[in-house]
Amino acid sequence: MKKLFFVITILVLQLSVVAQNKKLTAQYQKGKTALNAKQYQEAITAFEPLQKPTKGNIYREYAYFYTALCNFNLKKYKDAEKSLENLSEKFPNWDKMQEALYLQANIAFERKEDNIALTYIDKIKDASIAKDANEMKSFYLGKREISALKNLQIVYPKDKQVAQVLVDKLAAESIEPADLDLIDSLIEKHGLSRPEKTRLQKVSKGSKRAFKDTLNVGVFLPINFKDYKDSKKRTTATNLGIEFYHGMRIAKRQLDTSRVFVNLLVYDVYQNPDTLELMYKKNEFARIDMFVGPFYDEDFAKALEIAEKKDIPIINPFLSTPKFLDSKNAYFLQPTVETQGKQSATFAIKTFGKKVIIFHSDLADDLKLMNAHKAEVERLGGQVLAQQKLSVTTIPLIEEILAKPENKDVAYIFVASPSQAAAEKIMEQMKEKMPNVPIITTLAWKKFAEIKPQDLEAQKVHFIDPDYTRLGGEKDKLKIQYNLKVRHVEMYSNMVAPPLATHKGYDVTRTFIKTLYESKDNFYKKVVDNEDFKRTYRGYIFGDKQRDNQYVPILKYSEKKLIVVNPLFEEKPEPKKDGNR
Repeated sequence: MKKLFFVITILVLQLSVVAQNKKLTAQYQKGKTALNAKQYQEAITAFEPLQKPTKGNIYREYAYFYTALCNFNLKKYKDAEKSLENLSEKFPNWDKMQEALYLQANIAFERKEDNIALTYIDKIKDASIAKDANEMKSFYLGKREISALKNLQIVYPKDKQVAQVLVDKLAAESIEPADLDLIDSLIEKHGLSRPEKTRLQKVSKGSKRAFKDTLNVGVFLPINFKDYKDSKKRTTATNLGIEFYHGMRIAKRQLDTSRVFVNLLVYDVYQNPDTLELMYKKNEFARIDMFVGPFYDEDFAKALEIAEKKDIPIINPFLSTPKFLDSKNAYFLQPTVETQGKQSATFAIKTFGKKVIIFHSDLADDLKLMNAHKAEVERLGGQVLAQQKLSVTTIPLIEEILAKPENKDVAYIFVASPSQAAAEKIMEQMKEKMPNVPIITTLAWKKFAEIKPQDLEAQKVHFIDPDYTRLGGEKDKLKIQYNLKVRHVEMYSNMVAPPLATHKGYDVTRTFIKTLYESKDNFYKKVVDNEDFKRTYRGYIFGDKQRDNQYVPILKYSEKKLIVVNPLFEEKPEPKKDGNR
């Protein structure tokens, strides 16, 4: 397929180029000669000066294109894409742009980015090139796994060619009896050719199926397929979505080996929030068993409405908006601010004692955190000895409050304020008057450069960290697969920990998705206080009615390192390396 494309393109593009400048023409012919001789690096060097906007240069478009073609043949797909992006930006009306679209599709197929490849092919209007593009489409899709083709067929339900390739693949390779029904359905819907032979034969009614159906999970991500490959154009949301999806993909590969069959169907909700409603009206979610995302309030509200209509679970990795918690279909990996206040109070009463002094700001989230903490302290039989709102004028009152005799039996101090001045004053007075009384506060304190870790450790300062994620050791499966599959690094010494969003994507797939696959009729009960959910990177606890994560990690410094003091399970330390080996 590559060779066919190469010959066609050379023949098409070498026509109609008229020499106007002998020096430029000689340079162009030098590049063409190297290209025809398959000396691709030499050709790239020759075409490079022709990309500059010099007077009389009629070869710029061709230089960009041929540079991309050379990089394609060298398998430098990223460089090839960059050349084609420059071509389309600088010369959007070039009369050979149809060939460029073909090459862009070819690159996407080589990188197994089939969604993007099909987008390029859809833009090809030239009948002859479109015919070649469809041949290329069948060639590459025929090499894909069944699960990938099922994903494509769901995303492109009207694409007859995708359906035919899937039917042929199922007939030749599938060992799932349910796929026989899918073959019949696709043939009837699209009028496809029926394969002469199928690996499986239909079983009689009442016979037990060999495997469970594949689970279809709709993943709503702010990817922006148009620009996501250009790191300069990526938004924070796009990066978050990509990192999250990497974790899902790695976990899915592991589930595949356990014969847990899952399709991850990605829907881009970056540009138009109304996309969800349009897809629902077109019945594109008919076969979806679970939603993951979207990440933000407006989009999530629409997805939640659809999930409730379909009565399927919907998981949000990053939101913690209380207004969504009443839904029986929704789960949130993040604890709400109110849950953070409540669970930190439970920890403090159990660990330190029942008497507390509270300092807080008047910021909305700080007030929510403080009120929830205070309410839980009182519910558990605790006592608030003093409570003070902090401001520029009230910070001096800290010394007076801590010095009162009636407060000398305080078990701990709770602070919900991002004020550095207040933090420094509290630390100063606590060191003098209450050196052994612990403090519970937010992560804001950890960012104050003037307060050193050793001082925070000495004063037993504890931090509420809703984002804490346990990172695996050197031999951690996620870490290894992330570096191999995403970063393409094979040496242990060069491996890095995946981003936190990648850990979350992995967790969602290994917990919620796996549980739904195994217990579709009993899913919501299985999620409650599930031990598998606790033994994840982030750690999760859900109740019958508590749909945000009830596990709130509490951290403190120990030997100048942050450690979690309320882990959900005790990890076994990694065995020490034998220095003699």
